[in-house]
Order: sequence, then C-alpha cells, then structure tokens
Amino acid sequence: MTTFKIEITDESKLAGITAARNKHNENIPATINDEEGKELPNPALIETDEDYVQFVMNKASESYANQYRT
Repeated sequence: MTTFKIEITDESKLAGITAARNKHNENIPATINDEEGKELPNPALIETDEDYVQFVMNKASESYANQYRT
C-alpha cells in the first residue's frame, strides 16, 4: 500500500469536488434494508469530499492498471 498526498486550495476546485460527489450520490438511495428489513444508512453513499477523491483515484488507478496491463 502507498499513501499519496494531494493539496487543493482553490475554492472553485473544492466546490467542484463537492458538486461531483453530490452528483455521484444523486441516484443512490439514502437508506437500504438489512436482512431483517431494518432500514439502515446506505454505505454506498460517499459522505465526504476526501472519500470521494479516494474513490475517484482508486477508479483511475484501476483504469491505468487495465490500460497498461500491469
């Protein structure tokens, strides 16, 4: 495992990340039902911008690995 550090200070770019995260979450139900029918928060929702950037970079690295057959 490797940890990368990114720094974004531009408010417009940060707002763009928030907008993209909100768009991603838009069609995901807020809750799901467990095996007993109990309603729970949906773990598929991405709650923070930090988690969204991690999600995006994970998808990008997966694409790179496939593209370059690594």
